[in-house]
Amino acid sequence: MEELIQHLNEEDKSKLKRFSSGIAIVIVVLSLLGFWTGVDFLRESVYKHYFNPSRHTIVEQDPDTMEIYAWKDAMGNIYTTNDPDVKRFPYGIMCLILIILGVGVQSYNLMVEHYAVMLVVKSRMLDSGPPRQRLLHEMSLE
Repeated sequence: MEELIQHLNEEDKSKLKRFSSGIAIVIVVLSLLGFWTGVDFLRESVYKHYFNPSRHTIVEQDPDTMEIYAWKDAMGNIYTTNDPDVKRFPYGIMCLILIILGVGVQSYNLMVEHYAVMLVVKSRMLDSGPPRQRLLHEMSLE
């Protein structure tokens, strides 16, 4: 990437900086949206025993701290914090964060590098003149 930046003039470097800042903001917003959607998906579809107020009723709760110890679903199954699905939920969230982080970083690098290549190609095209003049120049060299 540094090799590409060396070939840019100051105006193109500022364009690249603005583009990279803008794309970083877009990726952060999309990552937050993806995280929120992913957590909701994990809670609803993957870890179904994890407490969900719309699907479960509270069976046992500490009146002072309001911590929920046990809950049951519509079928009468009772779940606690010792349930394997409940214990694996934080690990699912951790994997989701790592996936979103990896995709975001790779997307950012790919887009910024692509934009830098486009700027280098554009500046080289402008430096060498109009296409007709380049063609005539190349033909005269032969």
